[in-house]
Amino acid sequence: MVRRSSVMPYATEEQRRGTQKILEFVRILKDADVRVSPSEAIDAFGALGHVDFTDRALFKQALATTLVKDYTDIPIFERCFSEFFDRRPADEMDSPPKVLRDTGADENGPSSENLREAEDAIDAFLESLPEETLATRSMRDIVNIILDDESLASSSGALGMMIMNARTRRGRSESAGDEEEDDATTRFIIGRVRRRIRERYIGKSIRRREEYLLNKYIYQLKPAEVQEMRELVKRFGQKLKNRISLRKKRVKHGGLDVKRTFRSNLAHGGIPFRLFYRDKKIDRPQLVVLCDISSSVNQYSRFMLLLTYTLQGLFSKVRTFAFISNMVEITPLFMEMDPERALNSIFTDTDFTYGFGSNYGRCFDQFVEGYSESLGRKTTVLVLGDARNNNQDPGIDSFMRIKESSRNIFWLNPDRRHLWDWSDSIAGLYAAHCAEMKEVNNFLDLSEFIDKLFK
Repeated sequence: MVRRSSVMPYATEEQRRGTQKILEFVRILKDADVRVSPSEAIDAFGALGHVDFTDRALFKQALATTLVKDYTDIPIFERCFSEFFDRRPADEMDSPPKVLRDTGADENGPSSENLREAEDAIDAFLESLPEETLATRSMRDIVNIILDDESLASSSGALGMMIMNARTRRGRSESAGDEEEDDATTRFIIGRVRRRIRERYIGKSIRRREEYLLNKYIYQLKPAEVQEMRELVKRFGQKLKNRISLRKKRVKHGGLDVKRTFRSNLAHGGIPFRLFYRDKKIDRPQLVVLCDISSSVNQYSRFMLLLTYTLQGLFSKVRTFAFISNMVEITPLFMEMDPERALNSIFTDTDFTYGFGSNYGRCFDQFVEGYSESLGRKTTVLVLGDARNNNQDPGIDSFMRIKESSRNIFWLNPDRRHLWDWSDSIAGLYAAHCAEMKEVNNFLDLSEFIDKLFK
């Protein structure tokens, strides 16, 4: 009978630990919603075989190159790497207790072998616990589970000695020194448990945070969350763009090109070994964006414009206009500077304001008068705003001319639907002339709408 230890697939203990570490990192990336295939994981191991692990920059680059195929996932990779590899164990671990210092340790403390043995035993035990236990029980509960476990206590390793000593101290009158040592044992275990649980949930924590922000009402975002959202909008906007581009590419082929197929297969006696299809012409729509940037929808408009900029490649032409009570074209700004600078420039410009508050009617009149040439049968018009016209002329004739001169017109409204037509809102009046007016107040709603626009 072959004993399990005799078929250990690793040449050294260090190799086993390194392999385990990389596999854990791959799992963390997957938890964070980064797609990593088995072949990519194998590529990573192949690349690391040629890398000096002490060269942290090279080690990190090797992992990024082999594990990340979508560059929009690089920021997530960076966060996972920093949390998993860069955080020092000393930040979470207390000094090992005296019982460890007594087990094969030199006079300066426990040997690294003793420490690793104890840590490995804790790690393996945590892996055996149900997910629900780790997710719902307190740190103290989990440590007590470890201290009360008979299999760990009866093991011959360093952790077994720690647990037995802790139990002994529990059952007798303790001196002040003993109490202190018990605390040190517990703190050591707590440190390791805390670190392993944090590592285990790195990817899931990142994904939950993103889901929370993407589902949160934009107007409820706190200042600290706004910067996070900007990065998310760029990343998810690019992902959305990639997904739509891939979908369009897949439907590019039309029907079978019979003439070309037979002509190209004459060398095979006319047997169609290789098939050719007609290319299907895919129209890229033109987009005109009319964006209310008044203070009531300021934050909403920022994210909408940022997403529009990210998606520009999907359209054959994009023209963007911003307004409060004056309509101004802002397309050139996005061509001249990066999106963040362009947005800051827009929201500090006073050319948009004339009088008090938003004046949709006046702005639609100005658009028809000055920018009608931007509309055509291939043009989709996207209006972003809450349709609160401050009891002024709605300019419905101009709005209808915009509709008649374009392919279709959609309106994304950040107001809750039950507030439409309440107070100074005239959403219903405009909605009657739109292909659709949709309540959109978080990023996921917006990305779903954009996705639908290209189906």
